[in-house]
Amino acid sequence: MGVKYIRSVIVFFMIFFLCGCGDAQQDKQQEKRIIAMSMIGETHNWPVAVAYYAEKEIKAVAEENGWEYRFEIAKDTNEQSDEVIKLVNEGVDCIVMLPMDGASLKTAAMVVQDAGIPLVIFDREIPDFAPAATVKGDNTGIGTMTAEIFNEQFPGGTKVLEILGDTSTVPQQRTDGFDETISGDFTKEQIGYTGWQRKDSAKLFREWIEKNPQEEIDKVGAIFTHDDEIALGILDVLDEYKANPTAAKSFTNLKVIAGSAGSQEMYRRILNEPDYYLFSLTYSPAMVEKAIRTAECIIKGEDYEEMTIIETIEVNKENAGEFLDENSPF
Repeated sequence: MGVKYIRSVIVFFMIFFLCGCGDAQQDKQQEKRIIAMSMIGETHNWPVAVAYYAEKEIKAVAEENGWEYRFEIAKDTNEQSDEVIKLVNEGVDCIVMLPMDGASLKTAAMVVQDAGIPLVIFDREIPDFAPAATVKGDNTGIGTMTAEIFNEQFPGGTKVLEILGDTSTVPQQRTDGFDETISGDFTKEQIGYTGWQRKDSAKLFREWIEKNPQEEIDKVGAIFTHDDEIALGILDVLDEYKANPTAAKSFTNLKVIAGSAGSQEMYRRILNEPDYYLFSLTYSPAMVEKAIRTAECIIKGEDYEEMTIIETIEVNKENAGEFLDENSPF
């Protein structure tokens, strides 16, 4: 009986020790939960606003769950790729990524996937790659809605200048939506890529004006830009010509300018613009919060949507006042 008793005590303590170790290991794993965000730097104001909302939200998620977080901003594709691989090596539990360029970040995304770490792609897609989840604006819809507005504004068609953002999937989707929807009575000329920069947009437009005769300028009734900063660059040039009474070129037939992304400066310009019909097809940079909450669900093993497309809203003179926000960083 004594030997059996001693054995029972030993078994009991072994079970207790193992269970205790299991609980400790589980607690340790809980402590190690890390949610991470990798995004692009200040290429233009929209990602600056995304970073503002993203950092606030990822901090909130980490605090609510007792997790750690990592928040990385890269200046170019090489730096972003290196940062993503570092996050993999650290063993984070989920990564939300706004890629600088989808094609260039594909290798890093595959490293994440091969490591068994869920990846949530935000805004810009990676070609031929299936992440755990995607949260994006309706970029094809932006092109489609722009074309629908142009069709309505110009029943007989006109010439359109298209000024693009960069070579990522976003501009291509916007162009595709536009081309599929615009009436056959329209003609379109693409005049170049801006890198989403206002000053580059203005430079491209000035160069186009300088090399084209007035007869060609008179054909243009609408300008389709891929971002509000690009549209504001176009308006900067138009303002310069308007302020110069000796300017050799004029824009009497230009009636409509399209932007997108939802800049506060663009909203104010829309409300006060006397010469052109301006509109911005917007989705808020705050939509990154949805991507981070999707990552939270993935880490916690909860249900989540694999594809979330944020609705596009037309902002024009009738409703722009509703979108003014003095606290907005964009």
